[in-house]
Amino acid sequence: MASQRVWWMVVLCLWFGTRVGLAEPPLPTHNVEGNSGVFITPTAYLANPPAEGQKIGLPSFSATGAFIGEKDFQSYVVTENLFGRLEVGYAAERMGLGDWPDAVERATGGIQVKDYVLLHNLNTRFMAVKEGDFECPWMPAITLGSHFKWNDGLAEINRELGGECDVLGADHTFGTEFTALASKTITEVLPRPVIVSGGLRNSDAIHTGFMGFAGERRTTFEGSLIYLLTDNLLIASEYRQKPDLIDQCTVGNDHLVKAENDWWDICLAYIVNDHITIAGGYANFGNVLNHHEDNVWAFQLKYEF
Repeated sequence: MASQRVWWMVVLCLWFGTRVGLAEPPLPTHNVEGNSGVFITPTAYLANPPAEGQKIGLPSFSATGAFIGEKDFQSYVVTENLFGRLEVGYAAERMGLGDWPDAVERATGGIQVKDYVLLHNLNTRFMAVKEGDFECPWMPAITLGSHFKWNDGLAEINRELGGECDVLGADHTFGTEFTALASKTITEVLPRPVIVSGGLRNSDAIHTGFMGFAGERRTTFEGSLIYLLTDNLLIASEYRQKPDLIDQCTVGNDHLVKAENDWWDICLAYIVNDHITIAGGYANFGNVLNHHEDNVWAFQLKYEF
């Protein structure tokens, strides 16, 4: 069997730009779901705020891709910052299912299914507390988010499989997630600034929505650490707990759907100039559909106007 490549992606990290030596928080790049953040998790900081005296910031765009084995993934993101407190974003994510349709055809004796899915993300995030508010130097930035997701492809696959996705628990094509994130930039402990982020996500998404939504909701933890190696180079690592809301499916010797595992990654980002950031990274995603995807490499290009 051909070596696998993860359907997801890896990458990205934060955009510090010219603010690196200052007390105010650095500007993040995009996570693949269309929020300001690292790669698979958001931070509380919002990207590209409006200039002083302005109410609307300039837009930010990014493109991310990962290619490992049979599966492939692409993400295209745009975000807009309003009033320095509100971020709206959209991400179109495509996952090529690789050899999974072949495994399904073999296990079912000939049923052919769609070989990719699209996931649309509409995000709204509000910075409820700015870093250092209430005259408290230790106060982190706190951002609350609502994320509507729609899976374009699950319904067709479910019909092709005679309703088997419903049986396994993936019986919704759309869902809404809620997030609460806190981020703090620490400048006095290490030689250079480090950003610590952590928060909660309430969701019914299966594999972040690529396998649909369960209706049953769970709350999970996620977070990240970002460290500035130089003014233009940073390293980050993040962790995302997964709710594991899908039942497993085995037909003969084919494990078509395996239990979800938590995700983690490490990435590097280089700030080319005030507008462009490039990033790459390595991730471990555990089980993804019919394979264990623990060697994921990906790259991102982000542009801020």
